[in-house]
Amino acid sequence: MNLLALDTSTNRAAVVVATTDGAVHTAASDPDQRHGRNLIPVIRDLLREANLTVADLDGIAVGLGPGSYTGLRIGLTAAKTLAYTAGKPLAGLDSLEMIARNAPDEERFVSVIADAQRGDLYVANFARTESAAPLVRTSPTRIESLAEWTAGLAVPTLVLGPGLERLTAPLPAHARTAPAAMSWPDGGRLLLLARDVWAAGRRDDPMFLEPQYLRRSAAEEQWERKQPV
Repeated sequence: MNLLALDTSTNRAAVVVATTDGAVHTAASDPDQRHGRNLIPVIRDLLREANLTVADLDGIAVGLGPGSYTGLRIGLTAAKTLAYTAGKPLAGLDSLEMIARNAPDEERFVSVIADAQRGDLYVANFARTESAAPLVRTSPTRIESLAEWTAGLAVPTLVLGPGLERLTAPLPAHARTAPAAMSWPDGGRLLLLARDVWAAGRRDDPMFLEPQYLRRSAAEEQWERKQPV
């Protein structure tokens, strides 16, 4: 199938276009690039490389976070607009699950963390029943303090995700951090997750699909506090 998938949950966007004949075209942004300015040109360039137009796509998949509020809105708006205007099926993806798939097959326990602001972390935990088996989520994504999260690392665990940049204290001795390259969205893993979601028959209504925010932004909470009771 001809598939477009994108994730803008972090400051390093990943975009991939895969074609029916097996060709895969990927792009990743640098941290200092702005998603709002570059995302549509990147999508356009990848489609051109694949000799496709939006009309040729069989589906679109987009990361729903959790992650950057602004980044998520930019990516989801682009995906919803393309899906709605071209009449293409749309599916939302779990951004932390995609990053978890960067972990080597021999890792039995994986914890993915992302910056939830205000000193907290978004946390998603995964496990395998045996080496090379598929990762299975062991808990819903939640917001935890650094202390809560580290206290929950009870078994040897590989830790990865953009939240590693926010760690200010040593991890327990049985927890290990992954190489930095594993902690960010990857076009290949994004494509694998998108294909799995597509094969499972999951589709979302573009009109109602929303990001996984898990909490309101600081600006929204500040606005609410200023409103009269």
